[in-house]
Amino acid sequence: MSAYSTLSKEQLIAEIKRLKKGKKFGLLWEDKPEDVAELCKTKLPVLVDVEDKEISDGPHDPTNILIEGDNYHALSVLNYTHPGKIDVIYIDPPYNTGAKTWRYNNNYVEKDDAYRHSKWLSFMSKRLRLAYKLLPSDGFLICAIDNNELYTIGLLLDEIFGENNRLGLVTVLHNPKGRNQSKFFSENSEFMLIYARNIDRVSFNKVALNEEVQLTFDLEDEQGKYRLEPFMRARTVWSRENRPLNWYPIFVSKDLTHITSEKIAGYHEIYPITNNGKEMAWKNIKETFDQLNDGDYFTAKKDNDKVTIYHKYREQQVLKNVWLDQKYQSEFHGTNLLKRMLGKNIFDYPKSLYLLIDILKLTTKKDSVVLDFFAGSGTTGHAVLELNNNDAGSRRFIICTNNENNICSDVCYPRIKKAITGYKDSKGEKVEGLGGNLKYFRTDFVNADSTDKNKKKLTEMATEMLCLKESTFEKITSKKAFKIYKNTNHYTGIIFDQIAIPDFKEAIAKLKGKFSVYVFSLGDDSFEDEFKDIKQKVKLSPIPEVILRVYRRIFK
Repeated sequence: MSAYSTLSKEQLIAEIKRLKKGKKFGLLWEDKPEDVAELCKTKLPVLVDVEDKEISDGPHDPTNILIEGDNYHALSVLNYTHPGKIDVIYIDPPYNTGAKTWRYNNNYVEKDDAYRHSKWLSFMSKRLRLAYKLLPSDGFLICAIDNNELYTIGLLLDEIFGENNRLGLVTVLHNPKGRNQSKFFSENSEFMLIYARNIDRVSFNKVALNEEVQLTFDLEDEQGKYRLEPFMRARTVWSRENRPLNWYPIFVSKDLTHITSEKIAGYHEIYPITNNGKEMAWKNIKETFDQLNDGDYFTAKKDNDKVTIYHKYREQQVLKNVWLDQKYQSEFHGTNLLKRMLGKNIFDYPKSLYLLIDILKLTTKKDSVVLDFFAGSGTTGHAVLELNNNDAGSRRFIICTNNENNICSDVCYPRIKKAITGYKDSKGEKVEGLGGNLKYFRTDFVNADSTDKNKKKLTEMATEMLCLKESTFEKITSKKAFKIYKNTNHYTGIIFDQIAIPDFKEAIAKLKGKFSVYVFSLGDDSFEDEFKDIKQKVKLSPIPEVILRVYRRIFK
């Protein structure tokens, strides 16, 4: 008997309406509840400062963040501290191969698990939707993946970001030897799916990723490095006969400083003709030439009394989507590099450091914040440090990983520490440190029940979250009733007891700069009346309410 045969007419109509409202195209999977997400119905995540793992290598260097804990909880915290503040997200999630490399609810997900893909999609969907909220309109997300879940993750990302914001799929030759056990194709490549938060607001930096190609850009102006290439096509298929629209005169002033398609008396009249008299074609039609000539795109040179038109070819004007360079191979620049740093082969399949450096070259500004919530061996953090060292940047990273198999304590953290401070490699050779600072946090929890006691506890344990939000890590004052932290030009004040407001105001009276002040309140009162005499100096927020608002949205 059909499940619908017992339904009334009204129930059938309601079911038809429900089905019509359903998704017409895209992913459908059976959502499998996840313990770490279910936990947040009764426990709220916070951060605890692990002070003995802090690294301070320069007062003026940026402070980077390592969070040990489940990335669902870390992302929940970041939804409060960093909404719209993460410029680039790079992730290398578990590939769901069916081998014993990924757990769901503490159990390995094996290849014969009927819900293998559903579990993985449930896992990824929760995290990607939290991550999406962290990106500004000009932000990027890069997701490394192999063929096991390439097609499903692509549909999921299309759903979250919008298909129109998909920038492309990059194929990376990471293992030229391939996998010998493959039955049909020996897999030697992995992929990077690249998305924009808003495609109309983003652009790649103009850089050449191949070192040999970089050397060909031997000229430089205010727009950056370039090389000169002839504007005339010399191949037979680009003859005047084959490309009539690309045959037209270009006029150049006698001093070679003015180039135009308009005829001007006394100017050189230049056609695309070779030295032996063959009539060829320009690279663009006249309309495109005029558009390009609106900027500083063309230049003219005189060679043996003949005027030649050149165009400025900038670094990486068009980016290829197949990356074959040897520097992207994971064995040499991932596994072997990590072994040299840590003295042993302790992590399987780390990404090439140079792969991460190059993708960040394309997508980051010098002061960008980069997030990796599947940090693994810490390659992303290392790449940010290298890139800052190369171009005097001030990028900051936030990397998150659990400590399963001691990956955080024995791999990720030691690698970042050695990259910052320097080390002797496995051959005894000294490697200079790259500089930088690191704060190490561990996730913890506060009871979610809305009681006065729990609100007080959340406020007491929110200090690290507030310092992270404001990027103020230097402790100025630490009293039972209030605390004050600062960075170069900003202060954070946390008041745990309203009675201490006068004492707090007295403490900050002599401090110059703006204050973000968080005042404990059982409700939504930020005590503006008490601060009206210094309202230009302070920005007030009630805690824990400002945190609870975010958590209500996430954990509803």
